[in-house]
Amino acid sequence: MGVSVREIALKDGGVSFSIDIYFKGQRQQVKTNIRADKTQGREYQRVKRQAEAKAADLEEQLKIDPAAVFLGKERRSTDFLEYFERVILHEKNGEPLYKNTLKHLQDFNGKKSLPMDSINQTWAEQFRAYIDGLTLKETTKANYLHGLKVVLNQAAREHLVSDFTRSLKPFKKNDVSLKYLTIDQIKSIDATPCTHPAIKAAFLFACFTGLRISDLRALHDADIHHDGERLTIRFKMKKNGKWQYLVMGAQALKYLEKAKLLHKDRPADDDRIFLLPGATQCLNVLRAWGKTAGIPFNLTPHCSRHTFAVMSLQNGVDLFTLSKLLGHSTIAITQVYAKVVDETKTAAMDKLPSW
Repeated sequence: MGVSVREIALKDGGVSFSIDIYFKGQRQQVKTNIRADKTQGREYQRVKRQAEAKAADLEEQLKIDPAAVFLGKERRSTDFLEYFERVILHEKNGEPLYKNTLKHLQDFNGKKSLPMDSINQTWAEQFRAYIDGLTLKETTKANYLHGLKVVLNQAAREHLVSDFTRSLKPFKKNDVSLKYLTIDQIKSIDATPCTHPAIKAAFLFACFTGLRISDLRALHDADIHHDGERLTIRFKMKKNGKWQYLVMGAQALKYLEKAKLLHKDRPADDDRIFLLPGATQCLNVLRAWGKTAGIPFNLTPHCSRHTFAVMSLQNGVDLFTLSKLLGHSTIAITQVYAKVVDETKTAAMDKLPSW
């Protein structure tokens, strides 16, 4: 891994400078558009030092993010908005949050192209300022910035952009209470018919595993393993690309078996466990199902994950273990569920008689 400056003789007698980048046994040439006349001693040396300075800068970048530097040509030829749209289609199943984020990105950028190599922290901060200037709720602004960060993080994992999203100042979300189900409410929706049984099985399975809907969609037969007498799930989380390992309890196994029965006639080349429709249809089905079951708020796919977290804490799972079960990067993210449980305990104490 390294760089070197090369002089290329020109027909007019001058020379041009290019930079060779070496990475994993491969060489890539970067044109600098820097030229000099070798007969002009001092001027030639000045221009040569300019090329060497550019090479030194590339070498420093190579130490920090070698793949991104080496793939510079690919980065220049990739349009970020087209990449964002592909991610929505293939990874996010057309979820409204990402579609709306893309619309704002297009409004912010205008009709011109947006090369991948122009995507950096300064650009992202300018987009954040643009969103901040719109008449939107703080939570909505935070959601759009989150949508951008998710796609930027994926691009960073593919070495198309540098990893800078942690440096972006977040929007402060409004203090919205988490929506989760109690045990009685879970039993109620379990007993209530749903117009889409696969959505019902997936939602209830997530109530007892904490899986995000993106991970439910990506769950395959090969992700289920026998570990002695227990069945486990080993899968790569779609949100952050990290591997996760979970042991399934009795209730989770019950809904897993229901999903398998529902999809017993699936195509031979499709080994997905949950065959789910698009995000909008899932949301509409959940809301109608929850309303029929008498749930006092709109059900969403993420409500199942909140339910798993709160139910785990209420049944003695410690905060550190829960953070691992949910795949959180830090325990601080999980702390919000502890607050919910504390509020529930306080409410229970307030119900005690006094005189």
